[in-house]
Amino acid sequence: MKMERLSIAASAFDRPGVRVRTLAGIRWIAILGQFTTLLVVGLWFGYPLPWGSLLAAVGASVILNFGLSTLYERTERMTGRELALHLSFDLIQAGVLLFLTGGLANPFSLLLIVPVTIAATLLTAREMAPLLALTLAVLVVIWLWAQPLPWNGPPPEFPLIYRVGDVIAYGLAIGFLAAYLWMVSAEARTRARALVATEAALTREARMNALGSLAAAAAHELGGPLGSISLIAHSLEEELGDDPEFGEDIRLLAAEAARSRRIMKDLSTRAEAEDPFAILTLDLLLHEVAQSVKPARVPVNVVVSGPQPLVQRSPELLHALNNLVSNAVRHAGTEVRMETFITPSEIRVAVVDDGFGFPPDLLPRLGEPILGPSRSKSDSTGLGVFIATTLIERTGGRLAFSNRPEGGARVEVRWPREEFEFNDPQGQGQEQ
Repeated sequence: MKMERLSIAASAFDRPGVRVRTLAGIRWIAILGQFTTLLVVGLWFGYPLPWGSLLAAVGASVILNFGLSTLYERTERMTGRELALHLSFDLIQAGVLLFLTGGLANPFSLLLIVPVTIAATLLTAREMAPLLALTLAVLVVIWLWAQPLPWNGPPPEFPLIYRVGDVIAYGLAIGFLAAYLWMVSAEARTRARALVATEAALTREARMNALGSLAAAAAHELGGPLGSISLIAHSLEEELGDDPEFGEDIRLLAAEAARSRRIMKDLSTRAEAEDPFAILTLDLLLHEVAQSVKPARVPVNVVVSGPQPLVQRSPELLHALNNLVSNAVRHAGTEVRMETFITPSEIRVAVVDDGFGFPPDLLPRLGEPILGPSRSKSDSTGLGVFIATTLIERTGGRLAFSNRPEGGARVEVRWPREEFEFNDPQGQGQEQ
Protein backbone atom coordinates (compact mmCIF):
# COMPACT_ATOMS: atom_id res chain seq x y z
CA MET A 1 0.00 0.00 0.00
CA LYS A 2 2.86 2.38 0.84
CA MET A 3 4.57 1.70 -2.50
CA GLU A 4 1.25 2.31 -4.26
CA ARG A 5 0.89 5.70 -2.57
CA LEU A 6 4.46 6.63 -3.50
CA SER A 7 3.79 5.57 -7.10
CA ILE A 8 0.67 7.75 -7.22
CA ALA A 9 2.61 10.69 -5.78
CA ALA A 10 5.42 10.23 -8.31
CA SER A 11 2.89 10.12 -11.14
CA ALA A 12 1.33 13.35 -9.90
CA PHE A 13 4.73 15.04 -9.97
CA ASP A 14 5.55 13.69 -13.44
CA ARG A 15 2.21 14.83 -14.90
CA PRO A 16 1.11 17.75 -12.73
CA GLY A 17 -1.53 19.12 -15.12
CA VAL A 18 -3.64 22.19 -14.44
CA ARG A 19 -7.12 22.73 -13.08
CA VAL A 20 -9.78 23.33 -15.69
CA ARG A 21 -10.80 26.42 -13.74
CA THR A 22 -7.29 27.86 -14.04
CA LEU A 23 -6.99 27.06 -17.75
CA ALA A 24 -10.40 28.62 -18.45
CA GLY A 25 -9.47 31.70 -16.41
CA ILE A 26 -6.25 32.24 -18.41
CA ARG A 27 -8.20 31.86 -21.65
CA TRP A 28 -10.87 34.37 -20.52
CA ILE A 29 -8.10 36.88 -19.85
CA ALA A 30 -6.70 36.26 -23.35
CA ILE A 31 -10.17 36.62 -24.91
CA LEU A 32 -10.77 39.90 -23.08
CA GLY A 33 -7.38 41.22 -24.20
CA GLN A 34 -7.94 40.20 -27.82
CA PHE A 35 -11.44 41.68 -28.00
CA THR A 36 -10.33 44.94 -26.33
CA THR A 37 -7.39 45.27 -28.73
CA LEU A 38 -9.68 44.81 -31.74
CA LEU A 39 -12.08 47.47 -30.46
CA VAL A 40 -9.31 49.97 -29.76
CA VAL A 41 -7.50 49.41 -33.06
CA GLY A 42 -10.61 49.12 -35.24
CA LEU A 43 -12.99 51.62 -33.64
CA TRP A 44 -10.80 54.03 -31.66
CA PHE A 45 -7.94 54.33 -34.17
CA GLY A 46 -10.16 53.64 -37.16
CA TYR A 47 -7.95 51.04 -38.87
CA PRO A 48 -9.78 48.79 -41.35
CA LEU A 49 -9.94 45.22 -40.05
CA PRO A 50 -11.47 41.94 -41.36
CA TRP A 51 -14.04 41.96 -38.57
CA GLY A 52 -15.87 38.80 -39.56
CA SER A 53 -12.81 36.55 -39.54
CA LEU A 54 -11.33 38.15 -36.40
CA LEU A 55 -14.54 37.90 -34.39
CA ALA A 56 -14.97 34.29 -35.54
CA ALA A 57 -11.50 33.44 -34.18
CA VAL A 58 -12.25 35.11 -30.83
CA GLY A 59 -15.69 33.51 -30.74
CA ALA A 60 -14.17 30.06 -31.17
CA SER A 61 -12.23 30.60 -27.93
CA VAL A 62 -15.41 31.77 -26.19
CA ILE A 63 -17.31 28.66 -27.31
CA LEU A 64 -14.46 26.37 -26.19
CA ASN A 65 -14.34 28.03 -22.79
CA PHE A 66 -18.07 27.63 -22.30
CA GLY A 67 -17.63 23.99 -23.28
CA LEU A 68 -14.94 23.58 -20.61
CA SER A 69 -17.28 25.00 -17.97
CA THR A 70 -20.06 22.65 -19.08
CA LEU A 71 -18.22 19.38 -19.67
CA TYR A 72 -15.74 19.51 -16.77
CA GLU A 73 -15.95 20.06 -13.05
CA ARG A 74 -14.26 23.28 -12.00
CA THR A 75 -11.81 21.41 -9.77
CA GLU A 76 -11.00 18.72 -12.35
CA ARG A 77 -7.42 18.61 -13.63
CA MET A 78 -6.37 18.42 -17.26
CA THR A 79 -3.14 16.59 -18.09
CA GLY A 80 -1.16 15.01 -20.88
CA ARG A 81 -2.41 14.91 -24.45
CA GLU A 82 -5.71 16.58 -23.63
CA LEU A 83 -3.94 19.61 -22.16
CA ALA A 84 -1.55 19.67 -25.14
CA LEU A 85 -4.54 19.80 -27.52
CA HIS A 86 -6.07 22.75 -25.68
CA LEU A 87 -2.79 24.66 -25.71
CA SER A 88 -2.43 23.82 -29.41
CA PHE A 89 -5.85 25.38 -30.03
CA ASP A 90 -4.75 28.55 -28.20
CA LEU A 91 -1.61 28.66 -30.30
CA ILE A 92 -3.50 28.21 -33.60
CA GLN A 93 -6.13 30.76 -32.56
CA ALA A 94 -3.42 33.33 -31.80
CA GLY A 95 -1.77 32.45 -35.11
CA VAL A 96 -5.02 33.08 -37.01
CA LEU A 97 -5.43 36.49 -35.40
CA LEU A 98 -1.83 37.39 -36.28
CA PHE A 99 -2.24 36.01 -39.82
CA LEU A 100 -5.12 38.43 -40.38
CA THR A 101 -3.34 41.42 -38.80
CA GLY A 102 0.20 41.61 -40.12
CA GLY A 103 1.94 38.45 -38.89
CA LEU A 104 5.32 39.05 -37.25
CA ALA A 105 5.02 42.77 -38.03
CA ASN A 106 2.20 42.91 -35.46
CA PRO A 107 3.63 43.95 -32.04
CA PHE A 108 1.36 41.38 -30.37
CA SER A 109 3.11 38.49 -32.15
CA LEU A 110 5.26 38.19 -29.04
CA LEU A 111 2.24 36.57 -27.33
CA LEU A 112 2.85 33.37 -29.30
CA ILE A 113 5.32 32.56 -26.53
CA VAL A 114 2.54 32.27 -23.93
CA PRO A 115 1.01 28.84 -24.84
CA VAL A 116 4.49 27.35 -25.24
CA THR A 117 5.75 28.58 -21.87
CA ILE A 118 2.60 27.28 -20.16
CA ALA A 119 3.08 23.92 -21.85
CA ALA A 120 6.75 23.78 -20.81
CA THR A 121 5.81 23.87 -17.13
CA LEU A 122 3.04 21.25 -17.36
CA LEU A 123 3.88 18.73 -20.10
CA THR A 124 6.48 16.03 -20.58
CA ALA A 125 9.17 16.26 -23.26
CA ARG A 126 7.25 13.84 -25.51
CA GLU A 127 4.10 15.96 -25.26
CA MET A 128 6.04 19.20 -25.74
CA ALA A 129 7.73 18.17 -29.01
CA PRO A 130 4.58 18.33 -31.24
CA LEU A 131 3.61 21.66 -29.70
CA LEU A 132 7.03 23.14 -30.48
CA ALA A 133 6.80 21.84 -34.06
CA LEU A 134 3.34 23.42 -34.38
CA THR A 135 4.72 26.72 -33.05
CA LEU A 136 7.48 26.75 -35.67
CA ALA A 137 4.92 25.96 -38.37
CA VAL A 138 2.72 28.87 -37.24
CA LEU A 139 5.76 31.16 -37.27
CA VAL A 140 6.64 30.18 -40.84
CA VAL A 141 3.03 30.58 -42.06
CA ILE A 142 2.49 34.05 -40.59
CA TRP A 143 5.98 35.08 -41.76
CA LEU A 144 5.41 34.09 -45.40
CA TRP A 145 1.67 34.53 -46.02
CA ALA A 146 0.19 36.82 -43.33
CA GLN A 147 -2.08 39.69 -44.41
CA PRO A 148 -0.36 43.09 -44.20
CA LEU A 149 -1.10 45.50 -41.40
CA PRO A 150 -3.71 48.17 -42.24
CA TRP A 151 -1.18 50.99 -42.57
CA ASN A 152 -2.15 54.55 -43.38
CA GLY A 153 -0.35 54.79 -46.67
CA PRO A 154 2.08 52.27 -48.19
CA PRO A 155 3.54 49.78 -45.64
CA PRO A 156 7.28 49.92 -44.93
CA GLU A 157 9.37 47.40 -46.82
CA PHE A 158 11.93 45.55 -44.66
CA PRO A 159 14.93 43.80 -46.26
CA LEU A 160 14.70 40.02 -46.61
CA ILE A 161 17.63 39.44 -44.27
CA TYR A 162 15.84 41.43 -41.56
CA ARG A 163 12.65 39.40 -41.96
CA VAL A 164 14.61 36.14 -41.86
CA GLY A 165 16.38 37.30 -38.72
CA ASP A 166 13.03 38.22 -37.23
CA VAL A 167 11.55 34.74 -37.61
CA ILE A 168 14.80 33.10 -36.43
CA ALA A 169 14.82 35.33 -33.34
CA TYR A 170 11.22 34.36 -32.54
CA GLY A 171 11.99 30.69 -33.02
CA LEU A 172 15.09 30.81 -30.82
CA ALA A 173 13.29 32.79 -28.10
CA ILE A 174 10.37 30.36 -28.01
CA GLY A 175 12.66 27.31 -28.11
CA PHE A 176 15.00 28.64 -25.43
CA LEU A 177 12.21 29.66 -23.06
CA ALA A 178 10.41 26.37 -23.56
CA ALA A 179 13.58 24.33 -22.95
CA TYR A 180 14.60 26.40 -19.93
CA LEU A 181 11.19 26.30 -18.26
CA TRP A 182 10.79 22.60 -18.97
CA MET A 183 14.19 21.81 -17.40
CA VAL A 184 13.49 23.95 -14.33
CA SER A 185 10.01 22.47 -13.88
CA ALA A 186 11.26 18.92 -14.40
CA GLU A 187 14.02 19.45 -11.83
CA ALA A 188 11.56 20.90 -9.34
CA ARG A 189 9.19 17.95 -9.83
CA THR A 190 12.08 15.50 -9.50
CA ARG A 191 13.24 17.09 -6.27
CA ALA A 192 9.72 17.14 -4.91
CA ARG A 193 9.29 13.47 -5.78
CA ALA A 194 12.55 12.61 -4.03
CA LEU A 195 11.53 14.65 -0.99
CA VAL A 196 8.30 12.62 -0.83
CA ALA A 197 10.45 9.50 -0.64
CA THR A 198 12.52 11.16 2.11
CA GLU A 199 9.42 12.02 4.10
CA ALA A 200 8.16 8.47 3.64
CA ALA A 201 11.42 7.13 5.07
CA LEU A 202 11.15 9.47 8.07
CA THR A 203 7.51 8.51 8.57
CA ARG A 204 8.52 4.85 8.62
CA GLU A 205 11.18 5.60 11.25
CA ALA A 206 8.67 7.55 13.33
CA ARG A 207 6.16 4.70 13.14
CA MET A 208 8.79 2.21 14.18
CA ASN A 209 9.62 4.39 17.19
CA ALA A 210 5.91 4.67 17.99
CA LEU A 211 5.60 0.88 17.80
CA GLY A 212 8.52 0.61 20.18
CA SER A 213 6.75 2.88 22.66
CA LEU A 214 3.55 0.86 22.33
CA ALA A 215 5.53 -2.33 22.88
CA ALA A 216 7.00 -0.89 26.07
CA ALA A 217 3.53 0.12 27.29
CA ALA A 218 2.12 -3.31 26.44
CA ALA A 219 5.00 -5.02 28.24
CA HIS A 220 4.37 -2.90 31.33
CA GLU A 221 0.62 -3.51 31.33
CA LEU A 222 0.88 -7.25 30.68
CA GLY A 223 3.68 -7.75 33.17
CA GLY A 224 1.29 -7.94 36.13
CA PRO A 225 -1.14 -10.51 34.71
CA LEU A 226 1.73 -12.65 33.38
CA GLY A 227 3.38 -12.53 36.77
CA SER A 228 0.20 -13.80 38.42
CA ILE A 229 -0.15 -16.55 35.82
CA SER A 230 3.48 -17.59 36.34
CA LEU A 231 3.03 -17.66 40.12
CA ILE A 232 -0.11 -19.79 39.89
CA ALA A 233 1.48 -22.09 37.29
CA HIS A 234 4.54 -22.54 39.55
CA SER A 235 2.31 -23.43 42.53
CA LEU A 236 0.30 -25.90 40.45
CA GLU A 237 3.53 -27.45 39.18
CA GLU A 238 4.75 -28.00 42.73
CA GLU A 239 1.44 -29.59 43.74
CA LEU A 240 0.47 -31.51 40.60
CA GLY A 241 3.67 -31.64 38.57
CA ASP A 242 3.92 -35.42 38.96
CA ASP A 243 0.25 -36.05 38.32
CA PRO A 244 -0.03 -38.48 35.37
CA GLU A 245 -3.15 -36.80 34.01
CA PHE A 246 -2.48 -33.06 34.50
CA GLY A 247 1.28 -32.83 35.16
CA GLU A 248 2.40 -32.43 31.56
CA ASP A 249 -0.19 -29.69 30.86
CA ILE A 250 0.76 -27.79 34.01
CA ARG A 251 4.48 -27.91 33.15
CA LEU A 252 3.65 -26.64 29.62
CA LEU A 253 1.57 -23.81 31.12
CA ALA A 254 4.44 -22.77 33.40
CA ALA A 255 6.95 -22.88 30.51
CA GLU A 256 4.72 -20.79 28.20
CA ALA A 257 4.08 -18.23 30.95
CA ALA A 258 7.83 -17.89 31.52
CA ARG A 259 8.39 -17.57 27.74
CA SER A 260 5.73 -14.84 27.52
CA ARG A 261 7.43 -12.89 30.29
CA ARG A 262 10.77 -13.11 28.47
CA ILE A 263 9.16 -11.81 25.26
CA MET A 264 7.60 -8.88 27.11
CA LYS A 265 10.93 -8.10 28.76
CA ASP A 266 12.73 -8.16 25.40
CA LEU A 267 10.11 -5.87 23.86
CA SER A 268 10.44 -3.42 26.72
CA THR A 269 14.24 -3.43 26.56
CA ARG A 270 14.25 -3.04 22.77
CA ALA A 271 11.75 -0.18 22.90
CA GLU A 272 13.87 1.67 25.44
CA ALA A 273 16.97 1.09 23.32
CA GLU A 274 15.17 2.55 20.28
CA ASP A 275 14.33 5.82 22.00
CA PRO A 276 15.01 8.42 19.22
CA PHE A 277 15.94 11.07 21.77
CA ALA A 278 18.52 9.06 23.69
CA ILE A 279 21.92 10.66 24.24
CA LEU A 280 24.95 8.48 23.59
CA THR A 281 28.53 8.75 22.47
CA LEU A 282 29.30 8.91 18.78
CA ASP A 283 31.12 5.55 18.69
CA LEU A 284 28.10 3.77 20.23
CA LEU A 285 25.85 5.35 17.62
CA LEU A 286 28.12 4.13 14.84
CA HIS A 287 28.23 0.63 16.31
CA GLU A 288 24.42 0.62 16.33
CA VAL A 289 24.37 1.63 12.65
CA ALA A 290 26.93 -1.06 11.81
CA GLN A 291 24.82 -3.74 13.49
CA SER A 292 21.61 -2.54 11.81
CA VAL A 293 22.87 -3.06 8.23
CA LYS A 294 21.28 -6.30 7.01
CA PRO A 295 22.33 -8.37 5.28
CA ALA A 296 25.94 -7.44 5.98
CA ARG A 297 27.76 -8.98 3.05
CA VAL A 298 31.10 -7.74 4.38
CA PRO A 299 32.12 -6.75 7.92
CA VAL A 300 31.39 -3.19 8.98
CA ASN A 301 34.07 -1.95 11.39
CA VAL A 302 34.05 1.19 13.50
CA VAL A 303 37.43 2.91 13.98
CA VAL A 304 37.61 5.69 16.57
CA SER A 305 40.41 7.66 18.18
CA GLY A 306 40.30 9.80 21.28
CA PRO A 307 37.33 10.72 23.47
CA GLN A 308 34.01 10.53 21.64
CA PRO A 309 31.49 13.39 21.94
CA LEU A 310 27.92 12.91 23.08
CA VAL A 311 25.35 13.18 20.29
CA GLN A 312 21.58 13.03 20.09
CA ARG A 313 20.15 9.89 18.55
CA SER A 314 17.48 10.78 15.97
CA PRO A 315 15.64 8.93 13.16
CA GLU A 316 17.14 11.33 10.58
CA LEU A 317 20.71 10.61 11.67
CA LEU A 318 20.25 6.85 11.94
CA HIS A 319 18.48 6.52 8.59
CA ALA A 320 21.03 8.69 6.78
CA LEU A 321 24.06 6.82 8.13
CA ASN A 322 22.36 3.50 7.48
CA ASN A 323 21.80 4.50 3.84
CA LEU A 324 25.46 5.44 3.41
CA VAL A 325 26.76 2.27 5.06
CA SER A 326 24.31 0.04 3.16
CA ASN A 327 25.45 1.59 -0.11
CA ALA A 328 29.10 0.98 0.85
CA VAL A 329 28.37 -2.66 1.79
CA ARG A 330 26.76 -3.29 -1.60
CA HIS A 331 29.86 -2.13 -3.46
CA ALA A 332 32.67 -3.11 -1.07
CA GLY A 333 35.21 -5.82 -1.73
CA THR A 334 36.11 -7.16 1.73
CA GLU A 335 35.47 -4.42 4.29
CA VAL A 336 33.58 -1.24 5.16
CA ARG A 337 34.89 1.14 7.81
CA MET A 338 33.32 4.01 9.70
CA GLU A 339 36.00 6.36 11.01
CA THR A 340 35.61 9.33 13.31
CA PHE A 341 37.75 12.47 13.38
CA ILE A 342 37.16 14.92 16.20
CA THR A 343 38.61 18.43 16.14
CA PRO A 344 37.85 21.45 18.34
CA SER A 345 35.58 22.84 15.63
CA GLU A 346 34.29 19.81 13.72
CA ILE A 347 32.92 16.30 14.11
CA ARG A 348 33.60 14.14 11.07
CA VAL A 349 32.48 10.63 10.19
CA ALA A 350 33.89 8.91 7.11
CA VAL A 351 32.34 5.82 5.49
CA VAL A 352 34.96 4.07 3.33
CA ASP A 353 35.00 0.83 1.37
CA ASP A 354 37.53 -1.09 -0.71
CA GLY A 355 35.36 -1.56 -3.80
CA PHE A 356 35.68 0.04 -7.23
CA GLY A 357 34.69 3.52 -6.07
CA PHE A 358 32.14 5.88 -7.57
CA PRO A 359 31.83 5.93 -11.38
CA PRO A 360 33.53 9.10 -12.69
CA ASP A 361 30.41 10.17 -14.60
CA LEU A 362 28.28 9.80 -11.44
CA LEU A 363 30.61 11.40 -8.88
CA PRO A 364 29.95 15.09 -9.74
CA ARG A 365 26.18 14.58 -9.42
CA LEU A 366 26.00 12.57 -6.22
CA GLY A 367 23.42 14.07 -3.88
CA GLU A 368 21.07 15.05 -6.70
CA PRO A 369 17.61 13.46 -6.54
CA ILE A 370 17.16 11.14 -9.55
CA LEU A 371 20.13 10.07 -11.63
CA GLY A 372 18.28 7.98 -14.18
CA PRO A 373 19.87 5.53 -16.64
CA SER A 374 19.82 8.17 -19.34
CA ARG A 375 22.12 10.36 -17.27
CA SER A 376 24.48 7.84 -15.80
CA LYS A 377 26.18 4.75 -17.12
CA SER A 378 25.83 3.14 -13.72
CA ASP A 379 22.02 2.83 -14.03
CA SER A 380 21.71 4.21 -10.50
CA THR A 381 18.85 6.39 -9.37
CA GLY A 382 20.90 8.04 -6.61
CA LEU A 383 17.72 8.29 -4.54
CA GLY A 384 19.24 6.65 -1.45
CA VAL A 385 22.22 9.01 -1.50
CA PHE A 386 19.90 11.98 -2.02
CA ILE A 387 17.78 10.92 0.96
CA ALA A 388 20.93 10.55 3.07
CA THR A 389 22.15 13.98 1.93
CA THR A 390 18.82 15.60 2.77
CA LEU A 391 18.62 13.98 6.20
CA ILE A 392 22.24 14.84 7.05
CA GLU A 393 21.59 18.47 6.10
CA ARG A 394 18.62 18.44 8.48
CA THR A 395 21.02 17.58 11.28
CA GLY A 396 23.29 20.48 10.29
CA GLY A 397 25.89 18.40 8.43
CA ARG A 398 27.40 18.37 4.94
CA LEU A 399 28.52 15.45 2.78
CA ALA A 400 31.55 15.12 0.52
CA PHE A 401 32.01 12.25 -1.95
CA SER A 402 35.34 11.10 -3.35
CA ASN A 403 37.32 8.08 -4.54
CA ARG A 404 40.27 6.86 -2.49
CA PRO A 405 43.70 6.81 -4.21
CA GLU A 406 44.20 3.18 -3.13
CA GLY A 407 40.77 2.22 -4.47
CA GLY A 408 37.26 2.35 -3.11
CA ALA A 409 34.80 5.10 -2.25
CA ARG A 410 34.83 7.60 0.61
CA VAL A 411 31.87 9.55 1.95
CA GLU A 412 32.68 12.10 4.64
CA VAL A 413 30.08 13.78 6.84
CA ARG A 414 31.03 16.98 8.64
CA TRP A 415 29.14 18.75 11.41
CA PRO A 416 30.07 21.95 13.26
CA ARG A 417 30.94 20.65 16.72
CA GLU A 418 29.20 23.40 18.66
CA GLU A 419 25.91 22.63 16.85
CA PHE A 420 26.06 18.83 16.66
CA GLU A 421 27.60 17.84 20.01
CA PHE A 422 25.19 17.40 22.91
CA ASN A 423 26.28 19.56 25.78
CA ASP A 424 25.40 18.05 29.17
CA PRO A 425 26.16 20.73 31.80
CA GLN A 426 25.43 18.34 34.68
CA GLY A 427 27.61 15.56 33.28
CA GLN A 428 24.71 13.17 32.89
CA GLY A 429 24.77 10.44 30.31
CA GLN A 430 28.50 9.71 30.57
CA GLU A 431 27.78 6.17 31.55
CA GLN A 432 26.33 5.58 28.10
